[in-house]
Amino acid sequence: MSDTQIEAAELSARFLDLHESQIVFRLLLDALSQPGTIFHLPAELVTRIPVVEVPLLALLGYDTPFALVAADSSREQLISRATSGRIVEPAVAAYVGVCDSRIDLLPMGFCLGTPMRPDSAAQVSVQVSGIFTAATESTASIHVSGPGVESVNHVICDGATTGELEFLLRRDWTAPRGLDMWIIGVDGSFIGIPRTSRISAGPSWNKGVS
Repeated sequence: MSDTQIEAAELSARFLDLHESQIVFRLLLDALSQPGTIFHLPAELVTRIPVVEVPLLALLGYDTPFALVAADSSREQLISRATSGRIVEPAVAAYVGVCDSRIDLLPMGFCLGTPMRPDSAAQVSVQVSGIFTAATESTASIHVSGPGVESVNHVICDGATTGELEFLLRRDWTAPRGLDMWIIGVDGSFIGIPRTSRISAGPSWNKGVS
């Protein structure tokens, strides 16, 4: 195929129909209301679109400010064309996709909102190279507690590269400020981490692939 045909195919893949958008929206909402519970993006979308882009494609509307960080700018352009969202600097974006969780910007370099307008904070999807599965206290990569969790949710990110989850321990804000985040594995498995969640490292925290 020619470059033009490839670009057209990549753009077409990023158009979510109403049903797909509704399914993703509900999954994202459920994940934030049940922190640390594992959800899965629809398999058809995972095979069609880079997983970190799926939340952006479902949530963006006309002129919504967004950024895709640590990715080729051509991918931002495709998202913008598919959603009519507006590309901006990450620090002022309402929605952010992060393709490499080890960047220095994550998490404190994005818009955290204000005490009077916490709703102005960014919502952030972060891709990691592992796969999320439920774990026990003795095998978990991370422990998630706080509002929406009955006790503690134990999660392992199997296959994650060393350092990919460290940004979770750098969350340094006071509610109601802060980021709501979805952390997405390569297979479309993901967890929601709202701004009010408490995160601690588990026994398998540093057992990633170097």
